[in-house]
Amino acid sequence: MADKWQKLDNPPVVLAVMEIKFQLKSDIDISFLKKNDSKILTDYPKRTDNFTGNINLPVPSDGISTAQVSSKQIGYTYLNKSKSKKIVISKENSIFAIEGKYPGWDDFKKEGINIIENFKQVLDLSLITRVSIRFINKLILTNSNRPEDYFNTLITAREGTTENSVNSYYIKYTTHKPNSKIRTNVIQSLEENKEDKYSFVFDIDVLCHNNIEYSDLKLDEKLEEIRDIKNSIFFKNLTKKTFEEL
Repeated sequence: MADKWQKLDNPPVVLAVMEIKFQLKSDIDISFLKKNDSKILTDYPKRTDNFTGNINLPVPSDGISTAQVSSKQIGYTYLNKSKSKKIVISKENSIFAIEGKYPGWDDFKKEGINIIENFKQVLDLSLITRVSIRFINKLILTNSNRPEDYFNTLITAREGTTENSVNSYYIKYTTHKPNSKIRTNVIQSLEENKEDKYSFVFDIDVLCHNNIEYSDLKLDEKLEEIRDIKNSIFFKNLTKKTFEEL
């Protein structure tokens, strides 16, 4: 089936993240998370253990240190050789992230689903409670134009409110898709001008809170649904002028 979305020659994505949150129906040993460790290590050869720490400070006694420090392993992180791709797995979520050159949606989704398949033994014992994607875009644009030439959603001020021109700004807004459990978090920020360029960050996070049982098909359908929402936000908020400069 043909993709209905425009494909950009140089997509401005600097970080793409896919996350699956789940709820275990019964407890498991932490080592069960790396049942397919040898397979994952083929492409992600660097593995580290993840811990959470806690410091307890009871009422002190004179001259005696009563601080109690404890830690608990919560999962694992895998990195590829170039450290541009990362997998995180815990008893609560699985994360796949690509930093740097974005390979395109089809390859990103395929690799993410294949990685999640490595944790099928965990997901078969779980209920998926959230599927989300987050795309951080960085756009370098000519600053001889006004910000409103590039974005359709802007920060504005009434005439006379600011004494000087705005050199940078940060806005965040959240939306909910009607009759659904899908939420979006969008951040737009204009960084300080450097020479003759604007540096815009356009961060789109789409989260679906529907409960689903794990299967490749259900996960694929959910990812396509939230990708459509992410793309709609991206393409509607950027002007024709922006795409000419990408």
